[in-house]
Amino acid sequence: MDKFLESRWFLRGFALLVAVLMFITVNTEEEGTNTSANSQNDVEVIESVPVDTIYNEEELVVTGVPNTVDVTIEGPTQFVTRTNAVRDFRVFINLADLELGTHEVELQPEGFSSQLTVTISPAVATVTIDERITEEFAVDAEFNQSIIPEGYELQGIESDPETVQVTGARNVIESIRYVRATVDIEGQVEDEQTIESTVQVLNANLDKLPVAVEPQTVDLNVTVSQPSKEVTLVPVTSGTPADGFELDSIELTTETVTIYGPTDTIDNINEIEVPFDLSGVSNDGSRIEVPIPVPEGVTSLSSETVAGVISLTESAAGEGAAAEDESEETAETPSPEEEEEPAEDTDNASNDNNESTEELTLSALPVEMRNIGDELQTTFLSPASGELNLRVTGEPETLEELSKDDVSLFVDAEGLEEGEHEMEVQIEGPSNVTYILSQSSITFSLATA
Repeated sequence: MDKFLESRWFLRGFALLVAVLMFITVNTEEEGTNTSANSQNDVEVIESVPVDTIYNEEELVVTGVPNTVDVTIEGPTQFVTRTNAVRDFRVFINLADLELGTHEVELQPEGFSSQLTVTISPAVATVTIDERITEEFAVDAEFNQSIIPEGYELQGIESDPETVQVTGARNVIESIRYVRATVDIEGQVEDEQTIESTVQVLNANLDKLPVAVEPQTVDLNVTVSQPSKEVTLVPVTSGTPADGFELDSIELTTETVTIYGPTDTIDNINEIEVPFDLSGVSNDGSRIEVPIPVPEGVTSLSSETVAGVISLTESAAGEGAAAEDESEETAETPSPEEEEEPAEDTDNASNDNNESTEELTLSALPVEMRNIGDELQTTFLSPASGELNLRVTGEPETLEELSKDDVSLFVDAEGLEEGEHEMEVQIEGPSNVTYILSQSSITFSLATA
């Protein structure tokens, strides 16, 4: 028995048997493993897969092909996972052999493993194949009225370039109704401005059309202007001069003013009446400066004020009174010859004084409130406008150079609390003239802001 076990042939046979058993065992395990792996399937939806279209792009235009589709893949997990990760596939639609017209065409997958089941959604597309044409269209400029400042008018909008080339399917090109560019800016156009704008191509329903535009943008040159017109100033008087004087004439320093505003408004205006208050004026040659009223609808004037030189004459009543005074003076004077020369000097002095001074009225000067604090606000009660007239008397040369900018009216409200107050108005200005206010004090109220 021992010799048999030690036999060479026995050992060889035993080794062969063991090898066969091992081979069978290994194959059985591999088959079981493969069977197990194959039994584990997975499903994945890959969204927004782009669609490639095959056709003659130079001569044809295709519509109706979806830009993207959803692709569902089903199969062994390792194939599904790899396909979703690498994405070395595509979905395409082949129109190369189709004629002009509308067709139902199936979308096709490419590059997927044969182990996978592929489903495309949508699976079929309704496409239209049409002739590609290019036509030239003029660009219409559009704008919102809000970009035009008040009192201004649009002079024109020019597109650069004036036309564009539009390429698309013949039926789409034939449906074009509007090729336009819109002025899209924040704020308003001042004088002249250039705005870049995208060209839009629309049909009659204002739907944007699938076409190619060259160039895609244009420059819109917008020009606005302020219509103007020169009109006559007409002085209108109110009040009466001082006792003993009558108005002879008013000579305006400028007889016209330029008005600005909408054309339909200023076309109906030919003159502006300017009010002059002559109450108490007693010096011949007085110069009164007043604001020019702004007519309704007019946005601005070339000048806000105008000055008038007042010419006065002695009234009949004044001459009679003067003659009566002279008669009384002669009767009471015992030595008229001795008094005649001083009287002549007095008259000359009076005439010299009248000739050496003039009057200037500055109208509607605002009263400034000083030192009221940030927490209080002012409401004017008398006058409600918070403006006063100021009569200035002085040398003609001084008054000639004097303007509203040289004089300030103010009230010092430091320490005042809430409530109603009456305060004296103070004047800041040149010291070589005399000032008379239309009223010496104003009434106002202070309240918490």
